[in-house]
This record gives sequence, structure tokens and C-alpha cells, in this order.
Amino acid sequence: MLPILFLLSSCSSDEDVSAPILSDVSTPVMPTDFEFSLTYGTYGKQKVDTFHDMVIKDLVIYGTIEVEIPLTVEEKNLIYNEMLKLNIMGDWTIDRELQCAAEPSSFTSWHIQMNGETKEFSYGDFCEYPEDVRRLIDLEDFIHDLVAAKEEYQELPDSNGWYE
Repeated sequence: MLPILFLLSSCSSDEDVSAPILSDVSTPVMPTDFEFSLTYGTYGKQKVDTFHDMVIKDLVIYGTIEVEIPLTVEEKNLIYNEMLKLNIMGDWTIDRELQCAAEPSSFTSWHIQMNGETKEFSYGDFCEYPEDVRRLIDLEDFIHDLVAAKEEYQELPDSNGWYE
């Protein structure tokens, strides 16, 4: 009988419940100094640069085109949260010994600023991509898809040709 009384008293609704509600936990707030520049793709000819609200699209045989395409606060916040999931400002060591020559070559370079810190790193092709680099490539694809969906980007000329 004692356990039942204990259970009933703990379930009483007369008590003031002041424990935090887990659903109130919100996503981290993007710092006001959050900016990044991502150079990527074949020969590193594409770029998304929030420092200058600039995008470079590789048109292959027609060269490149540079245009002003700002990301919205919501878009930057999505990217910021994806970067947090990767701990992108943490200690990244990319094993250059695993990189190998490929033709055409691919190149990626990151320059990230947040919370008063700056982080830069780059990498090329790998024969077998380490998990960390695959996650960075997924982030690169996420950013590219976000930019490519913007009306300003869709109005740009299509890429023509291919790299051999």
C-alpha cells in the first residue's frame, strides 16, 4: 500500500512544476559575424562567398560567371546549423597522404568565420574519401543545391560542355 501512496503523491497536480520543458530547446543562434567562402568543384572554379554576397558559376567551355547573389538569413542559418553538426570549427585533420591525382581534378577550399574565430582548410581528390571529407562534401552539395535553387542562379546561362 505504501508504494501506491508514494506513486499517487508524486503524481499530484497540486504541486508547482518548474522543470524545464525539453521542447523549448531551440536551435543555436547564428552569430552576427557568421560568414563563409566555399570554393569547390572541378578545378575549383565554383564559389559561394557570403562575405561579398557573390557566387561564381562554372560554365565549362564558356568560362565562369560571377554574380551577386546574397543568401537570406534563413539560408545562412540552415548552413550554420549544418556546420555545427560537423563541428566545422573543431580540429580537422585532412590526411593529405590519402589524396590522389585525378583528371579532371577537383578542389575544395573553405574560409569560415564565426564567433570571432576564423578557420581555413582545403583538399583535393581522394582515391577513397575519408568519412570526414564525405561529410564536408555533403555540406558542399547542400550549399550548392541551396544556391542553385535561387531564382538569380537559375537565370544564369547553363554550363556547356564537360571536362575531360
